[in-house]
Amino acid sequence: MTGCLHVVATPIGNLDDITCRAARVLAEVATIAAEDTRRTTILLRHLGVPTEKLLALHEHNEAQATERLLTRLRSGVDVALVSDAGLPLIADPGFALVRRCWEQGIAVLPSPGVSALTTLLSVCPLAADRVRFVGFLPAKAATRQRALEALCRSASAALFFEAPHRIEVSLVEISEFAPQRRLFIGREMTKQHEAYYCGDASTLLAELRSTDAIRGEFSCLLESRREAPRDRDLDGDHLLAALVKELPPSRAARVMAEVFGGGKGDYYHQAISASGKDR
Repeated sequence: MTGCLHVVATPIGNLDDITCRAARVLAEVATIAAEDTRRTTILLRHLGVPTEKLLALHEHNEAQATERLLTRLRSGVDVALVSDAGLPLIADPGFALVRRCWEQGIAVLPSPGVSALTTLLSVCPLAADRVRFVGFLPAKAATRQRALEALCRSASAALFFEAPHRIEVSLVEISEFAPQRRLFIGREMTKQHEAYYCGDASTLLAELRSTDAIRGEFSCLLESRREAPRDRDLDGDHLLAALVKELPPSRAARVMAEVFGGGKGDYYHQAISASGKDR
């Protein structure tokens, strides 16, 4: 019989957040595949689990490590997959191993627990019933700027991770693209110096700078775009007809989407029709 791959959630900060099941799995499996063996060693020592069973699996050796682990699994050895913190595969390596296990009929079982994503949402005061998870923003400045601009144009809430050396520039760019939209930020969550902040990007940037809090890991939620108040007597058809007299169809569609919500594409076709340019 083949072994089983256990995908195990580990604490994002406070080691006491480990679940009883996760601790038992880590103690029982023969091999633990870890993104950073140094960080996982700290957890295993806290649990009294031997560290000799550790095997590194990270972005630089993922292909080779995956083959080694598959060989062990096929021989009947149980393996646990862990990341630096939280649930594996959420902005972490390990997907290739999970996919190959499914392809080869090797059992894959989750040992759920702490995740930075759900931890932030659980204490968030901003409405976030629909959230787009982005993970880490791109490292390159131009690519990150385009990604942030796209997030700010979207009506849905977005959750992303940011490093301390980039949080300032990201907040500056958000303040330019969406100055009125608020963010909820968790810094060093569940750790000794954890802190939470809520406000628009400019306000948060000033607060982080004034309190010397530009350090640690940041989890950020950009709130969903609040719909503009709708006048009870405001008629969409009349507004669109007035807009196309003054604006190109593409800009008229953008205004309609801002006021009434929805996609610009639908309004664009209506604007073309209303302007008479489709005749």
